[in-house]
This record gives sequence, structure tokens and C-alpha cells, in this order.
Amino acid sequence: MSVSIYDILLKRIIDLEYPPGELINEKQLTEEFSVSRTPVREALLKLSEKGFVQLIPRVGTYVSQVDIRDVKHAYEVKKNLEILACELAAERATSKDILELKALVATMQLMDPIEQYEEYIDADYTFRRKIRETSANPFLVSYLEELNQKTKRFVNHIQYRMQDPTWYRASMERIAGALADRNGQLAGEEMKQHAEIFLQELSGRFFI
Repeated sequence: MSVSIYDILLKRIIDLEYPPGELINEKQLTEEFSVSRTPVREALLKLSEKGFVQLIPRVGTYVSQVDIRDVKHAYEVKKNLEILACELAAERATSKDILELKALVATMQLMDPIEQYEEYIDADYTFRRKIRETSANPFLVSYLEELNQKTKRFVNHIQYRMQDPTWYRASMERIAGALADRNGQLAGEEMKQHAEIFLQELSGRFFI
């Protein structure tokens, strides 16, 4: 398969096709993917290690519940790593990278983050992924990818609607502008402010 069973199942969990608490039927998966039980089991074990499923002996495999404490901790770490990603991306971005980031921002400017919240979340995720990939630091890319998987699942789970999209749009535009100007310090500061405002909004509504 060009896309691994693990990646397919992970996407289903993040996108809530498999909601929290759902029983995953291994036999059905072996039939769907036309494979033996072993690769399915290996994918589920990896998902268990990442905290996305629970393997209960002699009972079954269940999609893990969304743990609000884990999500809060993920956001705290993600904030600082994304600042670093911006600083590195400003140094290492190619002209093509900058054009792609600006195009993503322009696309998001045309979206309604309330009516099109799923598409907006996907575009936001793509923007952040592009920045971390542009940082060209494989450790940073890997850590942020895992953190963003957890936070994206949370945002999907709560069906997050932004209370004031105006600041968010302006912030994304400033981050892209700082990266285009190769100003790593400013890009990092903009990302820090962006993350802090977003976390403050989430804290008031979901975190204790």
C-alpha cells in the first residue's frame, strides 16, 4: 500500500471517523486491506504507543478518549516548538516555500472559519506543517507532527468555532510576512503572540 495502514487509521481517528470509545474490529480491517492480522496488529500497537487507541487484553481495541490534560500539555510544548520552527524557516525557506505559505494564507482569508470550520482547520494544519517542514530539522518536524495530530483531533472533537476570526487571519498574515522578509526573530515573536492568544481563548472555554 502506498499509504500505510497506520496512517489510514490515524487519519480516521483524528478526523473522528472513528470517534472516542469506538471498538475497532481487527477482522474487518484485515478484510478491508486484504492483509493478514499481523500488519493490522502492528498498526494498532503503534497507535497504542502514541495514545490514540487502548488495547484491552481479551476485550478488544478501543479508540482512546480525548484527555483534556494531555491536550493542554501538548499545546504548551507545541507553542515553543512552533516558535523555533518559525525562526529556522525564516533562514531556510526557499522562494517557492514563501510563495506556498502566502498562497495558503490567501486561501484562508477567503474562508469562513465558522461555516467552513473543517476546511479552515485543515488549511491551518497545512500552514503549520509547511513551516515545520521548511525548518529542515527532522527532529522538530517529527515532534511537531505528533503534537499537531493530538491537537487537531481535539479541535475536531469539540467542533471548535473561532470567536473572533479577525485577529487570527491578521496574525497568520503577519507570520507569513515575517518569513518572507527572512526575519526569524519577528516570525518567532508573531507565532508566540498567536499561540498565546489562541491558548488564552481555549483556556477560558475548555482548560482549567
